[in-house]
Amino acid sequence: MILHICCNLAGSSVFPQLFEAMRDSGVSQRVFVPEKYASNLGKNHPAGVETLQRLTVKRSDALLFFRKAQRSVPVIRQEIPLAECGLIHAHTLFTDGSIAMALSNETGIPYGVTLRYSDTEVLWRLPWLHPLARRILEGASFVVFLGDAVRSRVIGTWIAGKARDALQKKSTVIPNGIQPEWLDGSPRVACGNPVRVGFAGRLNDRKQPLQALEAVHLANRLSDRRFVWTACGDGPLRKQVADTRRQDDRLLGPITGTPAMKAFYDSIDVLLVPSRAETFGMVYLEAMSRGVPVLYTRGQGFDGLFPEGTVGYSVACGNTHEMAEKLCLVASENYAGLSRRCVSAAAQCALPLIAERWKRLYESVKQIC
Repeated sequence: MILHICCNLAGSSVFPQLFEAMRDSGVSQRVFVPEKYASNLGKNHPAGVETLQRLTVKRSDALLFFRKAQRSVPVIRQEIPLAECGLIHAHTLFTDGSIAMALSNETGIPYGVTLRYSDTEVLWRLPWLHPLARRILEGASFVVFLGDAVRSRVIGTWIAGKARDALQKKSTVIPNGIQPEWLDGSPRVACGNPVRVGFAGRLNDRKQPLQALEAVHLANRLSDRRFVWTACGDGPLRKQVADTRRQDDRLLGPITGTPAMKAFYDSIDVLLVPSRAETFGMVYLEAMSRGVPVLYTRGQGFDGLFPEGTVGYSVACGNTHEMAEKLCLVASENYAGLSRRCVSAAAQCALPLIAERWKRLYESVKQIC
């Protein structure tokens, strides 16, 4: 049995979808959720997977991760049959990882960890947490990243010497998966005229919608082709975005549901979401599944998942001139071939295939241990 420790279950559909796909692939599993808010109890439980959600985290804990472990480990030992457990999977480095490490130290059950946005882009910025991060990583039997760029950065800067070599050896990249219902898109024959540049996500500083909009306007000055911008989403920058857009630019507001999002991607020719920091970015996979090439931030989660130029291009964070140049490149090169590769690459990340990759990793680690 795999014991998942997943503090973010209630807040993201990624986790229940993954656990359900693992269920379908034959993975024996249970999920423990160290919860902070009573209002989250019962939310997002994966169908057919035993899930134990307990209020073992308090607001006062903040960055005191040892307290979360102190409250969670006794609950796990009391309520979950650990004799059946062969491996622990922590789905974040700090909260889940500190619990997994403490539980492993008490029981001898090996654990592995996945690193996400809050780990690499937020909590790692606090130097006093570095020793804890290194202990968790050094004790883990496997370490998984969602993209190769983040993996290279963590291995290259977080740990030195023999510990770095060990981390390199036991680390791998497994991206988030996309639901099969997305995979009915078709490659595009040609880029539209005007070129319709899409943005999907929160209208906030991290997602950088104003930079994306500026890049579209700049592309109009760099190219003979005309570029227009279409965005879906809401957030604190909505008024600034509305004031900055031009007559042909569209701000649609929030869009929810797979059919509506499919229709949005089907209405654009290229997706530009130049996030300042991103663990992965499901919007890229979603767009690709509809045959839409993508521009993504260099050095962030999605970067390195596919070779440069295969499904789109990386751009430097904040460099609107480079974004505009890449928009022109996508519109002027073999667009049909780029679109065709997007559809094919998205299919490689179908959730059933991702679940099988996790299953093989679990089996290999249990054999080694």
